[in-house]
Amino acid sequence: MPVKPSRPEEEYFAKLEVERRRKIWEERQAQIQEEEKQRQRTLHFMRCPKCGMQLDQIAFGDVLVDKCFSCEGMWLDKGELDKIQAKEAGFMGTLLNVFRT
Repeated sequence: MPVKPSRPEEEYFAKLEVERRRKIWEERQAQIQEEEKQRQRTLHFMRCPKCGMQLDQIAFGDVLVDKCFSCEGMWLDKGELDKIQAKEAGFMGTLLNVFRT
């Protein structure tokens, strides 16, 4: 005759099952978030944050500045402002100091 599991055993295995399902759900949520992040990156890569048109890179010394020829916006990547400031003196250097954090 089969032995019926005791109450504590049932609770233990029920808790294990709940934790297993919670872990699966959390992994799926992380995967969904990563997929959305990649989708957004693909959608917005080299797009103007102001008007959404395509950005082109133009050389400013040894720095490639992202330029929108639709709205005439110019965009800098991380560290590019510091590179420009290091090379430029006078008015341009003073102006760039305003934007440094």
